[in-house]
Amino acid sequence: MARMYWYVGPIELSHMPKPLPSRSQIRQRADVEAWIAAQPRDTGKHQQLTATFIIDQALQLWLADQRSEHVVCARGAAVLAAGEISFVLEANRLIYCELTNQSTGYCPEPTTWTVVQQVLDSIGLPHAGAWATSYEFRRCPACAMLNLIKEHWFFCAVCEHELPRQWNCACLSSL
Repeated sequence: MARMYWYVGPIELSHMPKPLPSRSQIRQRADVEAWIAAQPRDTGKHQQLTATFIIDQALQLWLADQRSEHVVCARGAAVLAAGEISFVLEANRLIYCELTNQSTGYCPEPTTWTVVQQVLDSIGLPHAGAWATSYEFRRCPACAMLNLIKEHWFFCAVCEHELPRQWNCACLSSL
């Protein structure tokens, strides 16, 4: 069973703006192609278009503008996966997708790739079979700061306390 990830980022980013920014549900490859066609971009031969993505509890893929917060794309709900997806295009045709689990609001584990791959395969989106880049997140047990682990450095960027080796970014009721 896949883990559910609740929003754990800054509370001020979790407020739903009015009106809600657009997002697109992707059920089939044609939905992605329509979303890509609607986005402003360069017109060169080789292009890349990056978006925010989430996979909701119903295994549905949602896209939003890259500058969108994942929690807004998810409408505040828990997700099975979140990150960024880049569509690599050639002559305005989708060649493949590259994805990361970069979401400091949900802090999804690299193991969410299993769910992402399942959804991409069901839609028929070509991909490399793994994250282009995967990220590890940890919450500091001393100061509660969320940390992005870089180069296997498991120390808090704020207070330098040692961070746990296991994922621990679940919501804290005291925050």
